[in-house]
Amino acid sequence: MKARVAVLADCANVTADGKLNIMGVFNVIKAQRVPVAHSQMQLVLSLVPDPWETNTTVPLEIQLVDADGRVLFSLKGQVAFGAAAAGEQSTANYLLGLNNTVFERFGGYEFKVLAGDEPFATLPLLVQQVPAPPVRSV
Repeated sequence: MKARVAVLADCANVTADGKLNIMGVFNVIKAQRVPVAHSQMQLVLSLVPDPWETNTTVPLEIQLVDADGRVLFSLKGQVAFGAAAAGEQSTANYLLGLNNTVFERFGGYEFKVLAGDEPFATLPLLVQQVPAPPVRSV
């Protein structure tokens, strides 16, 4: 299996005819203080099977890992690859909605995508401190 697309975005959808729409791709969250909750994001995957994976399911795991290597959460599931129409390539699009995800510290994080036990995509994410805006007197 290969990741044709692997990104974090503000929003995404898949149309009835299978087109993947992605808006607001990012890899930095800016905050004045921690902990900070990011209200909404989507982890977007567009996966293409290797030839021997057609008409099979492959175990998939997504982990959020902090800079110290601690797994903050893990989600497990299966990717189902069907047969492609003649002249087309089978594709599986997955949108994982993450709401109110809390980041306790500033610094680097990453989403790891594993097929079975093998990592095959990593999405880095930086939670960056920004100064408070200056107070203006009237």
